[in-house]
Amino acid sequence: MAGHGVFTYPARAATERLAGPRHATAQAAGFIRLLRDPDFGYAPGMRRRAISVLLAMAALAAPALGGPKAPPPPPPAEVEVAEQLYAKLDYDGANSVAERVTKLRGLTHDQLVRVYRVLAVTYAILDKEEQAKEAFILLLTYDPEYQVDQNLGPRVSTPFVEAKGFWRSQAMKPSLDVQLSVRVQEGGTLRVTTRDPTKVVKKLNVGYRWGSSGEYTTSSLAIGDNVTTQVMPGPAGRTRVDYWVQALDERDDVAMEVGQPLVPKTFFAEVSKGAAGGTKSGFVGSTPFWLGLGGVAAVGGAVAGFFLLRPTDPPTAAVVTPALVCGAEKCR
Repeated sequence: MAGHGVFTYPARAATERLAGPRHATAQAAGFIRLLRDPDFGYAPGMRRRAISVLLAMAALAAPALGGPKAPPPPPPAEVEVAEQLYAKLDYDGANSVAERVTKLRGLTHDQLVRVYRVLAVTYAILDKEEQAKEAFILLLTYDPEYQVDQNLGPRVSTPFVEAKGFWRSQAMKPSLDVQLSVRVQEGGTLRVTTRDPTKVVKKLNVGYRWGSSGEYTTSSLAIGDNVTTQVMPGPAGRTRVDYWVQALDERDDVAMEVGQPLVPKTFFAEVSKGAAGGTKSGFVGSTPFWLGLGGVAAVGGAVAGFFLLRPTDPPTAAVVTPALVCGAEKCR
């Protein structure tokens, strides 16, 4: 049929010409005109096949036409990446990555401090003063001793000073106060006071173990003053107690800590009287032994007293012994 003949050649020719991407626009336009030809497409399914070829041409022509490219993936949300971008003076990039890191869950205390250093300073450099102040307030929650680099200029130091002023107006600084009272073979208590004026802390976890290795005994405590958990007695001969306390925020980030599971604090328990002296058994610990030992001591004391107190001759006394003399010599 005429329609079939019209389809076969132009379709084949158009497909062959797809090898030259530079002519993709002209090829597509010519094929569209072909579809509009009233003598084209009388054979069943011919128009459907022609449209499939046109779509294939369009897909191949897209790169040649310089269509929009997919944006590159953002840098990974990692503290190290934010620090590297900051070191390269890419403050926008560092700030963007730091913002994404703060939305993660379960950051360690070290990660939290480092990311808020980048976030606060880059906010200030980018003239986002209010956001910089808020970030510095949180940074001083996690690291109350932080000091800004004065070489960064007033753009950075101004929001930092305002954040310091906020903390000076508070009744207390954020901190954890931990006290242990433990005796060998008796156990004791671990007492925690949480100071958190801005109510960042939502959970308190503690752990301890007897010795420098092994699993920790862990528990969760309430947030407040002198909250106590029991320390159970340890194995015989153990005096070392490793412990840690971590205060978590709403994202389970470690806002404050005293020690950590990998690097705990260490306390040496007091030796109790029972553990130090113990209870003696056998003949040495019996009553006859101590009575006999007392008798021996009494006899020894009497003998020593006799020799110490017996009278001695005065230095001017003389001893006279009678003797017989035969001529000039003593008689034998």
